[in-house]
Amino acid sequence: MSRFIAKLSTAGILGLAALPALGLAQAAHAAPARPAVLATIRVGDLDLSRPDDARRFQARIDAAGETVCDARARAERLDRWSARACRIDIRDEVQSKLSREQARALRASGG
Repeated sequence: MSRFIAKLSTAGILGLAALPALGLAQAAHAAPARPAVLATIRVGDLDLSRPDDARRFQARIDAAGETVCDARARAERLDRWSARACRIDIRDEVQSKLSREQARALRASGG
């Protein structure tokens, strides 16, 4: 009888040890990763050497940063400093994607 109880308690302990692993697997399926919010910023219709177009381009960057970073802030519960850093990262990334000529024209127009 004591052997039976020992086997039963061992099986019970092993079963209890497996419960947290099952819980983690369930949590992984319950909260699928959200797709990243992306933004497209058109620049081909602008002449970045013109101040008005440079301001339009900056406004497009700001709008895209707001869209992407606000969605990310909600999804990841970012504080306002992290959301601000996100907007700066967006601006830096967009400007790094400009051609040399576009970047030069943007700097010349004061943008």
